[in-house]
Amino acid sequence: MFEVLLLVAVLIVGFLTVMTDSLMRTVIFSGTFSLITAMAYVYYNAPDVALAEAAIGVGLATIMYLVAVKKVRVYDVLYINEAVEAFDDSDIEAVQETLIRPLELFIEKTEELEPTIAYTNKEAAYYQEKAEHDFIICQRNNLTYLCGKTTDEVFQDIIANMNDILCDIEDIRVVYLDQEVTMGESE
Repeated sequence: MFEVLLLVAVLIVGFLTVMTDSLMRTVIFSGTFSLITAMAYVYYNAPDVALAEAAIGVGLATIMYLVAVKKVRVYDVLYINEAVEAFDDSDIEAVQETLIRPLELFIEKTEELEPTIAYTNKEAAYYQEKAEHDFIICQRNNLTYLCGKTTDEVFQDIIANMNDILCDIEDIRVVYLDQEVTMGESE
C-alpha cells in the first residue's frame, strides 16, 4: 500500500512541477519531488542513496534554485498582430530586426531584466483587460501601439528612449493600460 502512495505522490508532484506557472512553486515542487524520492529509497533499503538525495536534491539544489529565481527578474512582453492568421517563423522574423530585437537588447542591457516575448494574433482588447503582461506591442493598420502602465518604470524608460530603440518604425502610439483609453480612441 505504501508503494502505491509513493507512486501516486511522485506522479502528482511531478505533474505539478511541470505544469505550474510560477518559478517559485516549480522549485518548491521539485524539492518535494526529491523528498518523496528519498522516502522511496529508504523504503527500498537504500539509506545511503536516500541521504544523498535528501542532502543534494532537497537541500542544496532547492536552495540554489531559490537563489537563482530570486536573482532573475523577467519582463513579460506580448506582441500582437491580429492580421496574421497563424504565426510562423516568417511572421516572427519580419518584426524581429526592427522591433523585437532592439527592445530585447534595451531591456537586457539598460534595465537588467530578462525579456520573454510571446506572439499572438488574438484580439488586443482581451489582453488589455487582463493585464497579465508587463508590456504589449500591437500592430494594427500600419500603426504600432506600445501598451503599458504609467507605474511601470521599465515601460516609461522604453517610451522615453523610443526614438533611439525603435528608429526604423515610423508611426508609434503609446497607450497607458491603467488609463481609460483603448487602442483606436486616441488617434
